[in-house]
Amino acid sequence: MAKPVPDEYTGRTYPVEEDMRWQLKEWSIEKWGRRCLLALVLLSLLGVFSDGWLSQTTTNNPEGTLSVEHQRIMRAMSDENFILRVKFATGQPTVLTLGQDFMDNFEIQSLQPQPLFTHTSRHEMVLTWPASASKEQALWLTVQPQSAGHFISTIRLKGAEPVTLSQWVLP
Repeated sequence: MAKPVPDEYTGRTYPVEEDMRWQLKEWSIEKWGRRCLLALVLLSLLGVFSDGWLSQTTTNNPEGTLSVEHQRIMRAMSDENFILRVKFATGQPTVLTLGQDFMDNFEIQSLQPQPLFTHTSRHEMVLTWPASASKEQALWLTVQPQSAGHFISTIRLKGAEPVTLSQWVLP
């Protein structure tokens, strides 16, 4: 006669009292918790919470004369890079205006190449570079968001519609 095999998924009192119904619920919660943590790590690696593939975007003005490469989601007090690409007729100076909302929310860390003239008016910063022989110019801007929140900023090329940036800054 074979010894009876106990059912592993029924409660028992010997050697330790256990209620398998609650144990199965706990295992289910652990399984879903592991899945949620894995999804959170994968989303972080893809850039949902800051720098990364899903956060990177390019915003253009309607004429296509100014495009801004930037992150949709940033971290407060960390350096963030913007690449501004300007297309214009040759022989004209490049004049960019960083709007008041941009200047109020970001601190400029570096700007390359350095502008020939810089001046402020009404909380805006106007940057002027000399005329270039090429029809395209790239400008690298490194800024630091000063607080968390949702920011809508404008960058304008003289004589063209502004580029409006919508960005989230996480703490």
